[in-house]
Amino acid sequence: MVNSLAARAQSVGEIERKLAARGIPSDVAETVIDEAVRLGYLDDAELAGQLARGFQARRYGLRRAAMAMRRRLLAAAVVEKAIDDAYADADEAALALDALGSRALNDAADHRRAFAFLVRRGFSPDAARRAVRARGDELR
Repeated sequence: MVNSLAARAQSVGEIERKLAARGIPSDVAETVIDEAVRLGYLDDAELAGQLARGFQARRYGLRRAAMAMRRRLLAAAVVEKAIDDAYADADEAALALDALGSRALNDAADHRRAFAFLVRRGFSPDAARRAVRARGDELR
């Protein structure tokens, strides 16, 4: 487990799954995980915070960040708090507009592609629509 954690920060759920896949008895796995948590090797709240800040810095939307953290087997409450903290001061439409970068929106097809791009990046349809509309207004 130490080598696995040295390679990449992991959640308690990921370690539980990894130990179960290796046939480690659940009582032994629980003891090992409890000790790793006690020693600070496993900290789901810290991992979730790092992931959320990383997604926000790379201009991803809240939905994409939450989905990625759920795939990492982080608890829903931990994910929600990390996202609230990382995206607290951010307006989702402003983040979406920033995520568009310097894309030119010259016609309706460009608007549709930009909208789809933003939704795939995890922005709500409303925020994506507002960002595309704002970018279109900037270019006029």
